[in-house]
Amino acid sequence: MKSRFVIRFVAGPLHDKTFELGEGDARTLGKGETSAIRLDEDALVSRVHARVSLERGMLWIEDLGSRNGTYINGKKIEKKTQLKVGDKVTLGQLSCFQCSPWNALEPSRFASVVLTRVTDVAVRMRRRPKAALWPQFLALQLVVCVVVGAAWYGGKKLRMRAGFLQSQAPVEATVEVGVSQPPEQILTQVPTPEVPRNFIWDEIVAVSRRFGDAPPSVMDAQFQKKVEAWIEKFTKGDAHKNLFAKKSQYWSQIQSALTEQGLPVELGYLVWVESEFNPAATSGAGALGLWQFMPATARDFGLRVAPQMNIDERTDVVKSSKAAAQYLSLLLKQFGTDRYMLAIASYNAGQNKIERKAIAARIRRAPKPDFWALRDQLPQETVDYVPKVLAAIIINRNPQRW
Repeated sequence: MKSRFVIRFVAGPLHDKTFELGEGDARTLGKGETSAIRLDEDALVSRVHARVSLERGMLWIEDLGSRNGTYINGKKIEKKTQLKVGDKVTLGQLSCFQCSPWNALEPSRFASVVLTRVTDVAVRMRRRPKAALWPQFLALQLVVCVVVGAAWYGGKKLRMRAGFLQSQAPVEATVEVGVSQPPEQILTQVPTPEVPRNFIWDEIVAVSRRFGDAPPSVMDAQFQKKVEAWIEKFTKGDAHKNLFAKKSQYWSQIQSALTEQGLPVELGYLVWVESEFNPAATSGAGALGLWQFMPATARDFGLRVAPQMNIDERTDVVKSSKAAAQYLSLLLKQFGTDRYMLAIASYNAGQNKIERKAIAARIRRAPKPDFWALRDQLPQETVDYVPKVLAAIIINRNPQRW
């Protein structure tokens, strides 16, 4: 059987999308009309960015002269490079994919195969007389109907089996309890109800995956406690409801600035933590505005700060949001496009250029350069900033819960 692989995007606008690659195939990635894999929503992807190919059972990737480069596991490639299963390939600002061997038994793979075959037949029908291809098309339709029907019937039998077992469970529990037993003994033998799912933990994992970042370890109960503590503090006395009202005034401008840079809009909740959506918010250290820019950092990203002329664009919602989006993009370029947790952490301390360079140096030296591996080497205030932002994101993802 010929080699076959699947390209699966783990981050970016095509998150969770898959594309097949067969022996001798090559797929171009970019924004151009000739690209087989279109990444139009990623701001930093070039028109013709890179090409992935499968030759003699080996995967290869080649950068096609893109503006921002192509990276394998965080390292920029300069020439055609071999890909290994599990390697992370990063393009542009957000887009990241991995390759894995094709498995026809997975439902998603089967659906992809069917779609590919239907597409191939459609293309051939455009090129050849349709009458000659009708038998092939009808045969393909018949195979699809049979397999889908068999899968549906098998799934129905499994669901019926599961429902039967669930309906039998309470009966078995009551049979074990003797009629002559004292009431207190009967109460102790009543089956314990199922523990509800850990909502906060599930949300932490969901947000991590949304960013294309690694979630924390399942044993990391301390991190979850910090997130829960911040949620409790933010929602105490319904204080968060006032912030919901303030957010509605500025969210569209914040969202637009982040989208323009190809960033997820959830990063906008840094404003919740930094200034509580107050454009005039100030800090004792001299930070000002929604995004709490220091004067030097604000100037670095094009904001005018001239107190003698009574000009300070840090209070301008649109301009400061665009500057913040550019700043976050810079952090992601330094730390890696799938390391949003590190970018969020460094936002707290990263306005200090020396500290930002020190963090970047630690990342380059680390064997596993993500937030969870590096947090013991980062300032405590910077580490504690991440659960604070995650708490704000979780509250806004589930406003009906609080």
